[in-house]
Amino acid sequence: MKTAQILIIGDEILSGRTQDTNSLFLARALYARGIRVLATQVLPDQINVVSQWIRRHYALADYLFICGGIGGTPDDITRAAVARALDVPLTRNVAAEKLLRSYYKDKINDDRLQMADLPEGCDLIQNNITLAPGLRIKNIFVFAGIPRIMHSMFESIEGLLLGSTPMHERELRLQVGEGEIAAHMRTLLKEFPDLELGSYPRVDPSQDYRTQLIFKSLNAETVERAQMRFEVLIGARKA
Repeated sequence: MKTAQILIIGDEILSGRTQDTNSLFLARALYARGIRVLATQVLPDQINVVSQWIRRHYALADYLFICGGIGGTPDDITRAAVARALDVPLTRNVAAEKLLRSYYKDKINDDRLQMADLPEGCDLIQNNITLAPGLRIKNIFVFAGIPRIMHSMFESIEGLLLGSTPMHERELRLQVGEGEIAAHMRTLLKEFPDLELGSYPRVDPSQDYRTQLIFKSLNAETVERAQMRFEVLIGARKA
């Protein structure tokens, strides 16, 4: 599968003032397109921290998605951090400036125009809500942090994402605990090398099962055969 990393930027996330929903949205959207998220990271509004992280990590996956910090206030450091990480200058983007002037009209000012200062050589990501664009450079996609705007930006670039065959997945709900299926899981993983298994104990008392077992593989036949084999191993104790 193609791979991705997600970087969420914002002191408001780290302080608990704002709940991050962008990484959840991206992980689900990417997984559906056959792109596996390898890691999600949350970093503060500190240009040195963010730029160093990007420099070390952006080449470790096929895609890097960054959310937050592209506005016009002093804590919006993402554009500059990306430029610094890639060793390219931050320059005024003519097309981005045109969009901002079109949206803000007589309320445009120098602070708002800073949103048009972008890493040299980047492409703009369309924003259908406030027009202030995101950006794409190399394998890095930079979105706004406001969820509604981020969703709009993602929709405008999802056609550019070269995914792979999505995972085939099945779920079993079991009336036994994880300790009673661990040995069977090890057996399955030996017999089906291309299988992935995940077990999740019940956390909601209203649920009518004790353990959720997820079978995943790029091969649909593997999932089907592994489930049948597990049912033989476990007997008839599933929910």
